Amino acid sequence: MVGLVGITLLSVFAAISGVVVDFTASHVYNPAWPPHAQFHGYLSVARTVLIMAAVIALVWGPVRRGDRFAWGVLVFLLLGWLAVWFIAPIAVPGTGDRATYLFAGVLAPLYVVGLWLVRPPVR
Repeated sequence: MVGLVGITLLSVFAAISGVVVDFTASHVYNPAWPPHAQFHGYLSVARTVLIMAAVIALVWGPVRRGDRFAWGVLVFLLLGWLAVWFIAPIAVPGTGDRATYLFAGVLAPLYVVGLWLVRPPVR
């Protein structure tokens, strides 16, 4: 149960923080950003919210029932989402900052522990 609640709380935090931080004058609503950049900022937040909604649905649905495939999808979604936080600044130099790495660096081990706690039993 700790893993289910932990992953849920982390995912709600990730979804809400994306909306709170990115829909501001320094990001999506930054007048210096061209409209196409603002569009991509919106897409990034929307994807995060959708991924986190899928994560929560998986955790409380098939993963909770011990479905190994659903757990694999959960691992792929969460670790893939986290990997983007570390890979994007390498792919687009100058876009990474301390806050980016801190955000992903704190969430990553917490999610890994949560994933381990909700792993299906070995058959």
